[in-house]
Amino acid sequence: MRFFSNTHAPRAATVAVLACLAAGAAAQHGAPAGPQSFVRDGKVHILGVPYEKLETRRETEDRILRAVFPTKITWGDWYVVTPFQFDKPGQLALKGPPEESLAKMAVNGPGPDLAAPMKSKDGTDVTWKKIGSITDSKLDLNQYQQGGFAQWMASYLYTQVVAEDDFTAHVTMGSDDGLRFWVNGKLLVDADEQRGLDPENHKVRIDFKKGVNHVLAKVSQGPANFDFQINTRRPLDPYSQALLDYALELDFPSTAEAEYYKVSTILLPNDVVMEVGGLDVLPDGRPIVSTRRGDIYIVDGAYDMPAFSCRFTKFAQGLHEPLGLTVRTEKDAAGKDIAAVYCVQRGELTRLVDVDGDWIADEYRTFSDGWGVSGNYHEFAFGPKLDMDGNFWVTLNIGFCGSLGKSRVPWRGWALKIDPAGQVTPVCSGLRSPNGIGCFTDGQMFYLDNQGDYVGTNRLQPLVMGGFMGHPSSLHWREGHKETDPAPPVQPAAVWFPYPETGQSVADFLLYAANMPAGHPDGTSFGPFAGQVFVGDQTLCYVNRVCLEKVTNAKPGEVIYQGAVFPFRQGLQCGVNRLAWGKDGSMFVGQTDRGWGSIGRQRYGLERIVWTGKVPFEIHTMTATPEGFELTFTADVDPDSAASTASYEMESYTYEYHADYGSKEMETRRLTIAKAELKGPRTVRLRVDGLRDGGMGYVHELTAAGVKSKDDGRTLLHTRAYYTLQRIPTQLSSR
Repeated sequence: MRFFSNTHAPRAATVAVLACLAAGAAAQHGAPAGPQSFVRDGKVHILGVPYEKLETRRETEDRILRAVFPTKITWGDWYVVTPFQFDKPGQLALKGPPEESLAKMAVNGPGPDLAAPMKSKDGTDVTWKKIGSITDSKLDLNQYQQGGFAQWMASYLYTQVVAEDDFTAHVTMGSDDGLRFWVNGKLLVDADEQRGLDPENHKVRIDFKKGVNHVLAKVSQGPANFDFQINTRRPLDPYSQALLDYALELDFPSTAEAEYYKVSTILLPNDVVMEVGGLDVLPDGRPIVSTRRGDIYIVDGAYDMPAFSCRFTKFAQGLHEPLGLTVRTEKDAAGKDIAAVYCVQRGELTRLVDVDGDWIADEYRTFSDGWGVSGNYHEFAFGPKLDMDGNFWVTLNIGFCGSLGKSRVPWRGWALKIDPAGQVTPVCSGLRSPNGIGCFTDGQMFYLDNQGDYVGTNRLQPLVMGGFMGHPSSLHWREGHKETDPAPPVQPAAVWFPYPETGQSVADFLLYAANMPAGHPDGTSFGPFAGQVFVGDQTLCYVNRVCLEKVTNAKPGEVIYQGAVFPFRQGLQCGVNRLAWGKDGSMFVGQTDRGWGSIGRQRYGLERIVWTGKVPFEIHTMTATPEGFELTFTADVDPDSAASTASYEMESYTYEYHADYGSKEMETRRLTIAKAELKGPRTVRLRVDGLRDGGMGYVHELTAAGVKSKDDGRTLLHTRAYYTLQRIPTQLSSR
């Protein structure tokens, strides 16, 4: 049932909705005994504490949490200083300059001199930099390194905790990679490991003393990500947290995007661990979700606003890390329509069917198992996604050994096409961690790959028969290829996703097709972006938007797509792993941090993004021209601002193709906007001096901060776009 759909619904309506849901939902979801969370006398109550709007969202939330879980300590602002020596595993215990202050970090001691310079790893002077509050969310330490990406070094973090009296706190923490952690000069965590971020890895008891307590952490970095997270708050039960989040979002929208695209969190039962691996909808519109732990659930009530009384039916269980599923309507032996669920496990594509109509799978059949599994932890399998001819597509992760990917069994690092009879055709090699597959408007299949060895940053590429995507480990499964042969030419990325501006771990490909169900009077369901692609980010909890075009002057036999990525919706509760359209054209978002870590407040979940009917002022499309780029906007532009070159800035850069993990932006160059010509009420053509193409492709990063809308003078909701130029066209796109 839908209670209301207006993002600005009056508070009284909101309270009424919450009141009618509270009693049944609290019981269904196992809220703890004692004071409950509910609505009473026109006020939201969280575990007996009345909700009260204060000056900021943080103050409002902290007031509730302090009342529910009384504490006598206050965490102060954090500081970071970097980089220091760490050249290989085993060196975490090397004493860096910040550790010389440990003797000053006794209770009520003076602590380190935050202004005093220290010698960094490269011999330069560095000092502590204030970074504010970092507790209870992921901290990406790469952002404090020169060039934005670091390998083989260490960083230090410092804060003070003021205790009103002696107080024992229980915290959890984790890091990517190694971690040492001191309180008042005492070492409490010592883990010299190469690992991904698990924010619950270390459970630490801290006995704070009355007065000023000193906290110091050292985090080492090998290859890959460079993260730290410390969790200091006790979690609320899921129902109470959902109720609090809902009230906070009404009073303090987490992003400006919420005016146009609101987010509804689907409340989970306490016994459902919804680490989403696969997501689709049944013919009746209900979401069906697979989890990496091997379960599949059907969700009733997911379209409610708010979705606090959903019902979860376990459709299947016992699967091996299913990281994708697709529903297809088929005929049974009697000619009756049935919903067949196709799910990729690590070692096979499985067909699941409910025979007796109770929405529990009765048949689990191997549809195809034409690839190998060695047991390496990194051998994920993604898909399936359907092409326009009814074939299934599956992409296979390579294994991970040390700091390099390995393909030890057949077809690891390949994309596979599986026909309706279950026969496998290997399509192309060179994939690394291909967590996303999809079909574009013209029938071309694409995949998304994650940054790592031989992958400079996250990318979107077409899957072309016989193509080589760049990672060499899978070439020995290529017919006729010898180990001594040179690698084939690398298929260019259609779109590079600059790190970390557009995310850190791309996931899923969702096309906004023209035949989407109409959810609004203007005949659209999700705003003005039909024909474009939405892409999730598993680390930064984003959904990005991609506009693709096909190169008109490709050489015979070449298939070259290129295009732009735009920010779309941030502030989701957890890392985005799967996307699916609902029956009303809203977007379901399946989430997990899967131990990789995400900046979100939850570790897994399911949310729904709903267009409010208001159109944001955005760059609608960005396409390449022989002399620059043509921009279209979602509203009429102010002619003076749109035709002024001062409204725009652009730089370009590329990435290195090498065995190291990722790449810094290279060959960065500031470009000149020579002319901005108005070609229509919503179209501007930019002439740009210094366009670059070829090689691995050049990202042309556009900032259009000066452009305003004609009617109300709004600036763009998102002022940046990132166009990957592989080939400068010889003529305008016929889009």
